Amino acid sequence: MAESWDSNNLYWARLADEMGYPPAALNRLVPELTRRMVAKIFATDFEDWQALLLAMRETGEEFRKGKIAILPATSAEARPSTTN
Repeated sequence: MAESWDSNNLYWARLADEMGYPPAALNRLVPELTRRMVAKIFATDFEDWQALLLAMRETGEEFRKGKIAILPATSAEARPSTTN
């Protein structure tokens, strides 16, 4: 993982795709997931990449398990139905 905040965006995009969200939903997902990730960081400075990575992965797991509910702004951002 590159030492960049852009790496988080790529992780969130992959996670959203895995969960079935359309790309337009990233406008609402990324800020909320990043906010939750930052709240989980237990580090003394931003050079502690292991703490940042751990916080990001913990947030991703909560999202996968449905513990983070982010409501879409429009129906176009709604998560697709899995009952096809």
